[in-house]
Amino acid sequence: MASSGKRDAVDAEIKEWERELERMRVGLAAGPDDLHAAQGQRFVALYRQKEIVKSRWETIRGVYRPDPDAVAHFEHALKAMETAWAESAPLLSGAVPAAK
Repeated sequence: MASSGKRDAVDAEIKEWERELERMRVGLAAGPDDLHAAQGQRFVALYRQKEIVKSRWETIRGVYRPDPDAVAHFEHALKAMETAWAESAPLLSGAVPAAK
C-alpha cells in the first residue's frame, strides 16, 4: 500500500469512527424507545458503511502491491464513509444522550 503515514492516518480515522460509533450505540441503547426508532436505522447504515471501509482496508493494508481494483474499491468506500460521516454523525451525536 502507500507509505506508513497513509496507513497510520487511515488506521486512526477508522479507530476514531469506531470510538464514536460505540459512544452512539451506548447512547441509543440507554435512550428512550422513540429515540432508537428515530435514529436506529441511520446508526445501522453508518455502522455498516464503517465496516465496509474497514474490511476493504484490511484487504489492502500492508500489501506491497495490492490489486488496483481492491484499492479502487477501498477508496470508493472511504469516500462514501467520509461523506456519510459528515452527513450523519452530527445528527446522531446531537440526538443521542451522553452515556452515563
